[in-house]
Amino acid sequence: MTVEWFFGKGRAGKKAAQLVLVLFGWFFTVLPVVITASALLNRHNESGWWAYHEGFVMWDLTMAFLGILVCAFAAGFLVLHIIDRAGAGRRAKEKTYNQERLEQRLEIAADWYADKFGPEAVRGQQTRIQIEAWGDIETYELRGLYRQNGVA
Repeated sequence: MTVEWFFGKGRAGKKAAQLVLVLFGWFFTVLPVVITASALLNRHNESGWWAYHEGFVMWDLTMAFLGILVCAFAAGFLVLHIIDRAGAGRRAKEKTYNQERLEQRLEIAADWYADKFGPEAVRGQQTRIQIEAWGDIETYELRGLYRQNGVA
C-alpha cells in the first residue's frame, strides 16, 4: 500500500514545489500539441502566427503515409483473422490426438499408479492417505514409462 503524502496534511512547501513542477511539465507537454493544432487550423490564413508552408507539405505527406500504414496493418490483420477463423472450424472438427495411443498411455499410468499406491478398490476405502516425500509421481518417470512401452 502506498500513501501519497501530497494529498495528506502538512508539508505545504513541498506540495507547492511539486505542484509547480507538475504544472510546468504539463505546460511543456501540451504546448507542442497546441502549437501544431493552431498552425494546422490556421494554415490557409496568411495572417496566422506560424506559416511554414514546407512544414504543412511534410505534415500532409506524413499523415498520408501513416494513414496508408494503418490501413495496411488493419487489412493485414483482418486477412489473418479471417484465415484463422476459417481454420478454426476445420481444427475443431478434427482430432488432434491419437485415440489408441491415448488409451495405451492411460492404461500405463493407471497400472503404474496401482503398483505405487495399491489397487483402486483399496484406495477408495481409505479415509486418510499419506504419501511419503519420495512417493510423489514425477512426470519424468511417467514419460520414461511411455518411452519404455513405445508410446512416447
